[in-house]
Amino acid sequence: MLPRVFRFGEFTLDIDRYQLQRCGSAVKLENLPLQLLILLVNRRGQLVSRREIEEELWGRDVFVDVEQGINTAIRKIRQVLRDHPEQPRYLQTVVGKGYRFIAVEVVEDETCSRSAAVSKPENAAVIVTLEQLGQAILSAAGLESVLRQRPVCPAPTAQPGTTVSNSRPRLSFEYRQTAR
Repeated sequence: MLPRVFRFGEFTLDIDRYQLQRCGSAVKLENLPLQLLILLVNRRGQLVSRREIEEELWGRDVFVDVEQGINTAIRKIRQVLRDHPEQPRYLQTVVGKGYRFIAVEVVEDETCSRSAAVSKPENAAVIVTLEQLGQAILSAAGLESVLRQRPVCPAPTAQPGTTVSNSRPRLSFEYRQTAR
């Protein structure tokens, strides 16, 4: 049985859900380019000829401009993956022959639950807000009581003649150079 979920770079390709995601968010990719991407990822590292692509995606007895269809599908895949033909990270062109999926690391999952489909590998970067970081530092220092004494971001109050924005307050940092 072929793996059903592939992770490469910031992308996850879930064949069962017929979906490509970037950083956990669905990426819009039309049917034909997505079929081609699935074919190339399933045969990663191998040269897939234009003839094989034609037979796999269009069938044998088709009377459309298959060459232009392949070129368009490849271009759309590269756009979505933010890949460049001159310096490919994912999709390599073998001129006059076909294409090869060349991602450095592809993680496969055969039996992937929906929660695992969006989980990150152990060495993946974790994004936290400054507020969460501050809370973690205070907790590690044993100062949880500071967090309970007053809210981190007090609710804004309106003064006469002013309006209150519903957006979250933003933190800013000021850098001052002192004379030596």
